Amino acid sequence: MFFKVFSKDKLNKSEQLVFLDYLQQSLNNGFSFNQSLKILPHVWNEKVNIIKKLSSNIAQGNDIGQSLVAIGFSRMIAQQISFAIKHGNLIESLSQLTKIMRLKNEQIKKIKSEMAYPAVLIVMMVSLLIAMQTFLHSELSSDSSSSDFIFAIIISLLGIFFIGCSYVVILAKKQDYTSFKKLIHVPILGRLVKLYIHYLIVSEFAILMCNGYTLQQICNFFAHETNQSIAKTITCKMNDALIKGNDIEEIIKQEEFLPDSLVLLFGVGADTKELSKKCVLLSQTLFYELNFKLGKAVVSIQPFCFILIGFCILAMYLKILMPMYASIQNI
Repeated sequence: MFFKVFSKDKLNKSEQLVFLDYLQQSLNNGFSFNQSLKILPHVWNEKVNIIKKLSSNIAQGNDIGQSLVAIGFSRMIAQQISFAIKHGNLIESLSQLTKIMRLKNEQIKKIKSEMAYPAVLIVMMVSLLIAMQTFLHSELSSDSSSSDFIFAIIISLLGIFFIGCSYVVILAKKQDYTSFKKLIHVPILGRLVKLYIHYLIVSEFAILMCNGYTLQQICNFFAHETNQSIAKTITCKMNDALIKGNDIEEIIKQEEFLPDSLVLLFGVGADTKELSKKCVLLSQTLFYELNFKLGKAVVSIQPFCFILIGFCILAMYLKILMPMYASIQNI
């Protein structure tokens, strides 16, 4: 109930996907973005207030990206939609966004289903360990310092694990360059984050190049953006390096959030139209690679959880047997 009250003015992930799907279908049928927003409250009665709030903010001249963030969208998605509206590629952008959001929602559902059973077992094991710690202290008079030490280690490791997970979630919500820089060093997750950023950057490059932008013009475009997005940070660094006369190949290799494949695209001296086609192809390749690696990562979650359960079971046995062994020695 608390979370429902707290998020009543925002769209959740599933509702965001419904919203983007509707926009895409409406635009495909010839309606403009503003017309689509006016029609939506009549067909989506549950979210009338949120859609009216969005329409009102846009009508007052507020930035579309900021207005989307206000109703629950992440800054990266909001910036991509705002970016696509400015350059007339909204339908194509919505198609890519709905694909990746649908993939993300499906993977989250898989993760929840994979973790549901292990999570319940872990909670039960930890609760039982705490209960046993209290019970054995009152029932056994013998020295159980060794078992207490093992118990403290197990609880500390579990605490560190959950604190680490919370820290990762906090960094992911910030969605800035510094946070993503830290996330790419997290085992397993780091590779997925880097691949996801590669996909986003290349897809944005592809949209701009389809509109005739050169690399220098792309850098200048993002430099005037008000949002401190990761694309703006990367292109500003690229722009500074280009002004200093650095080679494009060197710039790409030095930046972790730019795929090395871009070296092959920009290094052949092709015109902007040809580069845009290659960037579109590269973004599609990165998307399929991201989908594949996400599936592999989800499969490995449950075995890791069962390893944690194994540690809890080991701690339980040691907690029971070590005080009993100490008591037998004293007889």
